[in-house]
Order: sequence, then C-alpha cells, then structure tokens
Amino acid sequence: MVNTITKALMNRYLDNRCTPEEKVRVAAFIQQPEGQQLLDDVLTERLTADMLLMEQIRVDDQQAAEWKTTLRQRIAAMQAEQEPVMPRPVKRLSFLRRAAIWTILVSALGTIGVHQYRKHSKTTATALANLEKRNPKGQRAVITLADGSVIHLGADSRLEYPEAFSGPTREITLTGEAFFEISEDPAHPFIVHTGTVQTRVLGTSFKINAFKGTPLTVAVATGKVQVEHANNGHEYTSAVAVLTPGQQVTWDPIAQHPAIAEMPVADIAGWKNARLAFNNSTLREVADVLERWYNVSISFKQSTTAQKRITVTLSANRPLEETLRVLSAGSRFTYKINNRQVTIH
Repeated sequence: MVNTITKALMNRYLDNRCTPEEKVRVAAFIQQPEGQQLLDDVLTERLTADMLLMEQIRVDDQQAAEWKTTLRQRIAAMQAEQEPVMPRPVKRLSFLRRAAIWTILVSALGTIGVHQYRKHSKTTATALANLEKRNPKGQRAVITLADGSVIHLGADSRLEYPEAFSGPTREITLTGEAFFEISEDPAHPFIVHTGTVQTRVLGTSFKINAFKGTPLTVAVATGKVQVEHANNGHEYTSAVAVLTPGQQVTWDPIAQHPAIAEMPVADIAGWKNARLAFNNSTLREVADVLERWYNVSISFKQSTTAQKRITVTLSANRPLEETLRVLSAGSRFTYKINNRQVTIH
C-alpha cells in the first residue's frame, strides 16, 4: 500500500490551499506517527528555505510585521478548522505547536517570507513557489520542468508543479489533458496526481486525459507506468494497472473498474503534435474534443447523428472547417458555422 499524503499535499495544507476532502485526510494523517514525521520534514524544509532567502534580501520592519501577522492568522484559522477532526491528543508535538515553533524560529532569524520577498525579487521569490499553468479552450502550452521533463498541456487544462523538485519524489497535479516526456531518474519517481488516481513513473512518455466528470485514461508511448487509485479517498492506494508501450487504461470513478486496451504508439505520441485519433467513437465524443481544441461550441440537431460512431484520425492544426469537412464526408452530415457556434444537422 502506498501513502498518498505527499509533501506537495502537506505544503498545500500549510498554505490553506487544500480541498475540503484533502483537509480532512491530512488532518487525520497528522494524528499518526508517520504523519507527524512528514509534517516535521516539511516544516524543516520550509524553515531551511526561509533561512537561505535571508542571506539574499533585507526586509524592513513593517514588511516583517505584516508577514508575521499573516502567518499567525493562517495558523489560527487552521486551528479553528481542524479542531473537529482532531479528537484525541497525540504523544508527540501537535501540528499547531510545531507551526508555532516554526513561526518563532523564522521570526528570530529575521522574519523573512516568500510573499514579502516577492516585492524585492521576483526571480528569488518564485524559487520556492508552486507554479500553475492554466490553458483556456483553444490554447496549448509546452512546459519544461526543473528536472528537464517536458509536458505538453492541452486545451482547457491546468497543471500545478513546483519551481524545483525536492525530496524522494517528483510530484505534480493535472486537471485535463497532457502528454508527458519524463526525464529518467530511478531514485526519484515522477508522480502525476489526477483526483483520486495517481500515475507513477521513473522515466517515460505517456498521455493522461483527466477531465472532471469523465473516465480517466492513461496511455503509454515509451517505458512503463503504474496507475494507482486511492481507496475510498484514504491515504493508501491500490494498483489499477501497470502499462507498457501501446497500452491504455480507462478508469471509471463510478464503476471503480479498469479497462485496458491496445492503442498505436503513434496515436499516443502524436497527440502532442495535434494528432487526434478516434477509434469507434461517437460524434458527440469527437465534438467534445474539438470544442476544447478549437474553442467552439458544437450542437447536434438530431440525437441519432450525435451517436453515430466513427474511426478517424484528424489534425487539429488544420482549420476547423477543414476538420468538419473530413468528418462530414465520413459520417454524412451537414453543418453550419456561426462565429464560434457549430450546428450539425
């Protein structure tokens, strides 16, 4: 069993950026010895980072006071939130006592904080930041991580990642769709978090589709990946599948059942170059993908047309009208484009 309370999640908890479900999970985990140890490690790393920043900048008294006030308010707010889920005492230092010690140490060392430091140096401030890239519909991006890994982020997708990796793992969070080319580092596994599923690799290339409200898919172009699922939202995971090149797993969060299929490697890797491969997909499913890539809305006059199935490979680098012309020829429908609204008859 693998624990899913990671340093990245613990840092989000300390920064009060967790979802309600994540807050409950982390608060319960802190009650356990291994949770207290992880909290110790994270607080130590944050303190060490602040100490390093001290050598690079100066802050005036007013800025230092503002930072201390902000931190104290954050700790007080988190204490109020966590009282209902911390019913029993712990033998070691409680979370709040640890946080208080951290605050006192930082204050004694000069009260330096990343948020105040940003006013003086944008470059240094982001050195400890968790970054976010969010693509609207119709827009893609290529992101190079600190370890040299390259991520092709799709339209209508969001990626959260650290400025630099630290600790035994390299962890990021994806909502939406992306193709990954991960630098090999056996000592530091790369983990992609997508809701209650995580994908663990050492060095490989693969694609993930993880839009909310739809089944998650992971497809491997090179190397090997392990896909894991959190049991009932708890901190431990069970294996969904171990995939090799040309394999794709689909995980339905409702049925809680994996389905593994074969897929041409060229189709998996080609996605980063706008190659969209559909195999026995409905026109509605094809339309959902085209809506993201072209930033349009596609509606069907007839439900029977939307449910027609098609196997086709498209290039989203081509104009929308050309793509629709290819689809209409194969599925025998007509269409009308009015600004960003497409109607299929």
